Amino acid sequence: IILKNKRDYSPSPDVVKIFQHEKPLEVATLVRNLGAYPDAELVFSGQVSRVIRSCNLALLNLWKIGSKLPRNLKIKLVNSLIHSRIDYCSGLLAGLLSKDLDRLQKVQNAAVRFIYGRRQYRGTTELRKTLHFLPVRSRIIFKLCLLTYKALNGFAPKYLSNLLHRRPLTSNRLDNDQTQLVKTVSKYVPNRGAFSVAAPVAWDQLPQSLRECPTLEMFKSYLKTFLFKRAYNCS
Repeated sequence: IILKNKRDYSPSPDVVKIFQHEKPLEVATLVRNLGAYPDAELVFSGQVSRVIRSCNLALLNLWKIGSKLPRNLKIKLVNSLIHSRIDYCSGLLAGLLSKDLDRLQKVQNAAVRFIYGRRQYRGTTELRKTLHFLPVRSRIIFKLCLLTYKALNGFAPKYLSNLLHRRPLTSNRLDNDQTQLVKTVSKYVPNRGAFSVAAPVAWDQLPQSLRECPTLEMFKSYLKTFLFKRAYNCS
């Protein structure tokens, strides 16, 4: 695969010729790496399509036995078969296009309807709130902030920690909050999903008391509560 952006006017990967032992190699537009599927422009639309396809197949099979299952078991099945697929490598989806994010949200909405046995189209926001399900956008932010917390507190590989920098103290700033991070600005849309760009933005939106949590388990609990209240406008 050859990575390039839309502003790159070099030859398209479709016409680039790569040879190995005098034999031409085919340039792929989508590759698999540890279960993730990055594409040439790193927008992860192919990843989303594969997740949706596998989730829809799982839901199709679940509907066949859904009438015989109690609701608590349906919730467990949705968490293990649907949410596990949506959440896998979701930290890579921080810069996901809105249209792809909406596609993933529709899958979760379909899973909620399965839990309540409603095939017809109805609003699912209140149902998700009752089930305490974070919407897809909030699930991605949860994974990103969790990885950021680990990187800042020595629970993540050093190559991730080196991408983050705490805001320095200055005498000119009224708010000298060192729990905030230095933001990296990128005008190119796919770059906004890079960890060094997306992580400071998501992290600085958290309240200071949450960023200062002393333990990982406490941070995870408070983070989900914060994102849940923000997603559903709870007081």
